[in-house]
Amino acid sequence: MAIIIPPAMKTDPKVIFFTDFDGTVTTSDSNYMMCDAIGYGKEKRCAANDAVLNGERSFRDAFNEMMDSVQTPFSEAQQWLLDNTKLDPQFPVFFRWARANNVPIVVLSGGMKPIIRALLAKAIGEEFVDEIEIISNDIQAKPGCNINDADGWSLKFRDDR
Repeated sequence: MAIIIPPAMKTDPKVIFFTDFDGTVTTSDSNYMMCDAIGYGKEKRCAANDAVLNGERSFRDAFNEMMDSVQTPFSEAQQWLLDNTKLDPQFPVFFRWARANNVPIVVLSGGMKPIIRALLAKAIGEEFVDEIEIISNDIQAKPGCNINDADGWSLKFRDDR
């Protein structure tokens, strides 16, 4: 059996930096922003979050419902986030320091990889974004659809692989 070396270990670092994304690299949760503005709105999103916190629903079901409420084609939803999401202004500085000091950055997120990747590219440049390992959920086309159709995409949870 072959040994698989995780990407963050390939340079034999002494330290690996693990981080969340929404509200950490961004100044607010991009998924909530999208749901509030182009999905079913803040009131329903907050009610879904409350149901999770009260043990009435699973996070997975509530988050899936939130993202399903966004019926905008994926490319337009992603562009909306690129236009409206603020990034921590110190993240590019930290990224350059980490890169210069062999400190790999790993993003662990319940969000969606293509959105995280696009926002990271905005922060640090497309040429550097693949240096950050992203462990998160993804998106997929709904049956018979293209992700860029109206209501054409859905979450693909990482643990469903």
